[in-house]
Parts: sequence; C-alpha cells; structure tokens
Amino acid sequence: MRDNDLLGSRKRAVRAMVEAAFRKESAPSAGHIVDSVYPEPMQIREYFSGKDWWVLTLKGLYDDYVGDPSACLTFMTSLGMKYYLPAYLLLAVENYYEGDVLTLELSSRMRTYVREDDMYGLSALNDEQKKAVAAAMRFIWQEYGDEEAEEALEILGQCWGKKFSC
Repeated sequence: MRDNDLLGSRKRAVRAMVEAAFRKESAPSAGHIVDSVYPEPMQIREYFSGKDWWVLTLKGLYDDYVGDPSACLTFMTSLGMKYYLPAYLLLAVENYYEGDVLTLELSSRMRTYVREDDMYGLSALNDEQKKAVAAAMRFIWQEYGDEEAEEALEILGQCWGKKFSC
C-alpha cells in the first residue's frame, strides 16, 4: 500500500510541475499546429484542431484518431509540438504501460526532438518547462526502468545544460 501511495504522490508531483510550467492556455489555430498538405499531417491537424492539451486522453487518441497517435508530435510545427508535449509527457508518466507505443516510445522520440532543435525548436522552452520535461523523463527512467529516458536526460543535459540532466 505504501509503495502505491508513494508512486501516486510522485505522479501527482510531476503532473503539478508540468501543469504549472505549461499552463492552461488556449490551443493554437489549426494552421499553427501542422503546416502540411500531406494526408497524415492533415489527419493530425484535424484531430488536434481546437483541442486543449490537458483534455487529451489515451482513450481519445486511440479511439478517435485515425492514424498512429505516437507519431503526432513528429509532424507538428514547433509551436504545435511545444503546446501538446505536456499532454504526451503526462500520458507517459501516468499510463506508461497502458499507452503502448504512444507512451513506451516517447523517451526515444524525445532524444530526437531535442537533438533536432532546428526542426522541433524545443530549446525555446523556458527553464520551468525544460525542468518539467526533465522531471517527466527522470520519473519514466526511475519508475519504469526506461533506459531511453535516461539517454534522453543525458541529451537534455548536453543540449540544454547540466541542470536538466540526470
């Protein structure tokens, strides 16, 4: 029982940190989420249009989105990525195993998102947001033993500075 209480407490702490860092601001317009005319990006644009990041759920992404929900961030503009990233972080922290590829692969994708800053622009996150990203990755590494989350933390440290690493 105590382990579950501690785990729940740690999840709530990460959630509070992410929510405080990313705040509940209105979703960007559809054209600012995805800027492409290709079919998969257009599906992403249609699904996410008008949706606030904090209302996204695993059930919604798997039941209502017609494509691969784990790939959505990859096709977004840097503004769309920065806006919806907190949802993906919280889904991974709170539903790691239930989320299948969406949550299990987030750490691996984070390595790419941070390394390829010219495409994804995550270096533009403020320090509070970067700390929240690092806290989520640290939780995923420590709680679920996700070695790719540990690697993502190392890359965060290299790209964003040591205060964001392991």
